[in-house]
Amino acid sequence: MSARKSVYLLPGEIVGALVVDSEGYIYGRVEEVRFEGDRAFLVASVDVDVGDEIVDEEKLKETLTSVGYAVEDLKLHELISLARRKGLPLPKVKARQREKVVKGVFPIEEIAWIDRGLDGYIVLLSTPREARYRGVKEKEKPSFKNVEDKLALSLSRGFLGVVVGVAIGPGELALRISPKPALINWLKFTTELRRRGYRELEEKLSEFIDPYKNPKISVEKISEIKKVLENSPKEVNDLLKKCMEWSEYIHVPWGEALKVGDVVILK
Repeated sequence: MSARKSVYLLPGEIVGALVVDSEGYIYGRVEEVRFEGDRAFLVASVDVDVGDEIVDEEKLKETLTSVGYAVEDLKLHELISLARRKGLPLPKVKARQREKVVKGVFPIEEIAWIDRGLDGYIVLLSTPREARYRGVKEKEKPSFKNVEDKLALSLSRGFLGVVVGVAIGPGELALRISPKPALINWLKFTTELRRRGYRELEEKLSEFIDPYKNPKISVEKISEIKKVLENSPKEVNDLLKKCMEWSEYIHVPWGEALKVGDVVILK
């Protein structure tokens, strides 16, 4: 994987950075930096909410032990990797409390580049760590379906912005990408919801973010808003998109797209 010239960060600066694997899947965030001799490693973690499905580490150890493997000293990511290689199922359990779970430890040699994103730094890996964790097979050709609102990362140019949609040009499709954060016209959105009869939903959203104190909010809130809107009619989600205000665009030919996962990776 050839990559752009990277940003360099001190250990304290890289903590909290978003980690994305080579297939475009989010691995977690940098929890800490560890040094062993003359080598450096990053520890990645994820925030798990109550009810989220996670790998049952103890049951996985029992499964691997039952087929003859010594696993006492193995970390969770090593257990998962071993189970995947041997074709064993991963036992799951629902989290009982909100907690931070260590996802894995990886050497800095796996870093393709580091760049600044919308709300912090992004670390792009040269390995498919999260894809392996999820058991996702590599896809030869990416699909342009469901690319909206995803981060766009370029191997050669670094962080490009957020995908606004798929645009049509002379003989080709292109990704419309906004390099700057968008704003959601929150007052317009909630007012229109009430006008269309979604009174209960409007009250819930207004309690979440007061539209009169915050008439416009950052698009960084979109993931939290979509959780509230889960199972809402398509009309509501379409209205939210119409209330998003993008400042400027760039267009990147679809032929440059390499991977589409949680984010879009381009040449």
